[in-house]
Amino acid sequence: MSLVRIASLSFGRPLWVLLSGILFTHLGYYLILPLLSIILAKERGLTVAEVGMVLGAGSISFLVGSLLGGWLSDRLGQRRTLVIGLLLRAAGMFVYGFVSTLPFLFAASVTTGVGGGIYTPPAKAGIATFATEHNKSTAFSFRGIAANIGVTLGPLLGTLLAAGSSVGLFVAASLIHAGLALTHRLLLPADCTAPHCDVPDKGFAWEILKDRPFLVFSLVTALVWALYAQLTFSLPLRAADILPNPKTVGLLWSATSVMVIVLQAPVTRFTTGIWHPLLILASGVVLMGIGLGTVMWSSRFFHLLLSVAIFTLGEMMVMPTVDTVVSQLAKPRLIGTYFGVAALVWGLGESLGNVGGGQIMNLARRLNEPDLPWTVFAIAGGILGLLLYSLRLWPALAWPLSGTLLERTERTLSPAVLWRKKTKH
Repeated sequence: MSLVRIASLSFGRPLWVLLSGILFTHLGYYLILPLLSIILAKERGLTVAEVGMVLGAGSISFLVGSLLGGWLSDRLGQRRTLVIGLLLRAAGMFVYGFVSTLPFLFAASVTTGVGGGIYTPPAKAGIATFATEHNKSTAFSFRGIAANIGVTLGPLLGTLLAAGSSVGLFVAASLIHAGLALTHRLLLPADCTAPHCDVPDKGFAWEILKDRPFLVFSLVTALVWALYAQLTFSLPLRAADILPNPKTVGLLWSATSVMVIVLQAPVTRFTTGIWHPLLILASGVVLMGIGLGTVMWSSRFFHLLLSVAIFTLGEMMVMPTVDTVVSQLAKPRLIGTYFGVAALVWGLGESLGNVGGGQIMNLARRLNEPDLPWTVFAIAGGILGLLLYSLRLWPALAWPLSGTLLERTERTLSPAVLWRKKTKH
């Protein structure tokens, strides 16, 4: 029986509603994202600096919305928070289509960013909530597949719709998100409102700040996301240096999406249940470092494609596993907040990667050492992989992530004794 068929039998309606939402939110957002800066500059008459301000406001608002979405999810419930996020994003995209002055475009960007941020934590928390212990990693791998289908189809549909007025483009994106808000409201289970519902008290944030395993894991993953950011920051700069037509770099992103759609489920099936999650993460990060490191030898499009393929194989090991680890470390009544913090860590790591990657690229050009960035990235992948692997020796982090049947049976015994026994093998 195929993995897809197994998942279809065990996921249930709520999970499929959430996964469909992931697909269509990405499709709706990527209808406009590739063309947004062009529309703002060419049709709305913004300067390059103003375009940067508008887009930057959306990115910052997304991070703020992520924290807010996690908090709301634990306070109001996942369904309510999902609907709020989708409606805000629908409103922001609708406003985008009918305004042209900087203040209103700025407001549209902020509304869209906050809405997307609010939507993300309860969507992931919902997957963790409705999945079983046995199919949680599979569910998060399907999330990656759904997202990449949306990322692949969105620009294609956007190109077709953009043949007319850009207003139609924004209205279509808005209607997609509004429709999702309605389907989530109708098809997801109602949030608990009874007196016995476990609502976090006012000091719930301190519980996360005192959760050392989660904080350490978050710090390490921030560095992983900084490395991941080089795929969209440093690699295109390399492509611009070696390819006759740098615009063909877009084909690399199409290739990664196709790889994830086709191979994500088999990769997850092969690794989960056999390897410890920290070992999966360590292996994936090392592959990401190898993929970036091999870019130093690239001189043609095929060479870059091979490097990106290696990187994407590592990405397929890292992405769903990080979400699974967050769900396993999170306290059930604070799961939305945990995913909100995880989304913030993603954004901070990406920003760190963009700034750090830029500094390394500039240094390489000043020293006339074109191989320096890729050597640094390869070494960074190796160090991060070693760090993640070594965290298996810390019972406070590694023990909650142990998921084999034998490990679940042994939990009734002494964790410290069992962990010393396990780490000898």
